[in-house]
Amino acid sequence: MVIGSMDDSLFIRELGIKSPMLKVLDFLMDNESFDYSKTDIAEGSGLSRTTLFKVWHRLEELELISATRTVGQAKMYRLNKQNPIVGKLMELDDAISEYFAQKHCASAAGSLQENVSEAASSRELIKAAVD
Repeated sequence: MVIGSMDDSLFIRELGIKSPMLKVLDFLMDNESFDYSKTDIAEGSGLSRTTLFKVWHRLEELELISATRTVGQAKMYRLNKQNPIVGKLMELDDAISEYFAQKHCASAAGSLQENVSEAASSRELIKAAVD
């Protein structure tokens, strides 16, 4: 079961980095509750299996991912949250998300304030017309 798609990743979009390793890590950060086969990781990361296999050894070598179990003949993997590099990437992902959430909320609050002001002006006009 692949949950997210790289097309929607705020982390990747805002950093502007297209690294296959980062795409894999981002996919696994966005879907940290589950473990995935290599095929699922490639699909969810928006990578071909060939590209995934080119970076896979490095992901394992840096202990950024860990094997969790075997389902049939497929080995399942997840993000290694015990790794300090992964911890820092998750902090960065959270910080980026929080920044843009606050920015969006501030923008929405400004729009709401404008609408309230316009409504108050409209009420005053209606009251003046009725009086």
